Amino acid sequence: MLNALITDPKTKISASVVNGEEENGVVVATRPLKTYVNALKFFTNDEYGADMNQDASVGGAAENVHDGGDHVYWTASNVVGTKVIFDSNDKNHTVVGGADSIKSDKAPVGEEFRFTKPAAGTIDCSAFVALVIWIYVDKDWKDGDSISCYGWDTATGLQVGDKVYLENYFNYSGTKIWQKVVIRLADFGSLSSYATLNALTFRQEAAEGKAPKYYLDDIEFASTGTPLEYCLEPKNGTWLHVNSFQIVIADAYTAKVTTDATMPSIPYNKFFGVTILGGINYRRIVNGDVINSATILNVLDIMSFSQAKISGYGSDGTNSWVSITVTFTEPVVLKAEDKDKLCFVLVDDLSGLLVFKVSAGCKIEQRK
Repeated sequence: MLNALITDPKTKISASVVNGEEENGVVVATRPLKTYVNALKFFTNDEYGADMNQDASVGGAAENVHDGGDHVYWTASNVVGTKVIFDSNDKNHTVVGGADSIKSDKAPVGEEFRFTKPAAGTIDCSAFVALVIWIYVDKDWKDGDSISCYGWDTATGLQVGDKVYLENYFNYSGTKIWQKVVIRLADFGSLSSYATLNALTFRQEAAEGKAPKYYLDDIEFASTGTPLEYCLEPKNGTWLHVNSFQIVIADAYTAKVTTDATMPSIPYNKFFGVTILGGINYRRIVNGDVINSATILNVLDIMSFSQAKISGYGSDGTNSWVSITVTFTEPVVLKAEDKDKLCFVLVDDLSGLLVFKVSAGCKIEQRK
């Protein structure tokens, strides 16, 4: 038998053994290692605060890039590989005078295709706010697939700005439908202030098994509008532990319910009376990189989040509201020193809603 004592070296006090009702045990005191401050935070924008019912749509005079060859715009070319067809008549999105689109089917990793402005022309990207692309996923786009898009200067042979990844801007699990992709030029980094861009390149960055079959159409730079970003981020010297977020929507909408009021009338495919096309892009950003994203087009998309539930709803006969709570499986920890944040990016007109806000249940950890 080994005789031993658990003794504090400063106080010289030893722990005792208690003869309890069950097995003998050492008497110990447990206290929280860290203390936190509970906080209710909102996703906010510098200009509009927490109010997300704003017009964030883009449009105006466009710089047309390519529409499957239905019209003469920029010149298309395969840079690496030959899998892309630039005038496929399988699918079409162009409304006026349209029949064709750009088709990519099982492109190998590393394949690139490019659109170049003709006659050695350039565009001043500071005159534009977003790149708009319509995409149709036919099949096989999986979580491990990645397709990048980036600016190019053919005169210098250099990439312009940062790469963006299409999968971060639309719901690639939605197949057999045309989806609108709106990418803020700010997401390309320096591209938004670069004056001599003359080409746009797409690259198959990764593939999980065989690469997807998809179509692109009506690619253009939009000149007006303001995509809006609403973010949640920790203050300097803190970590923000985010347990959940809650979306609250209200609109002038006359709700109809079943006779016994057990079935609320909440449209699944829009936000009450408002339909959007570009979607609300949810992002988790760590060290400036998007590590997780999802695109929300309607109430059903929100309900598709893990552990999402309708936490409340009501109507006064004229206006209706609903709240949806999404609880994370594990709390998301946002670290100030890594510039972590959660964001919702709006690219549609949501001004028709009476209320659209997103709050978060958090706790704050002081680090300094």
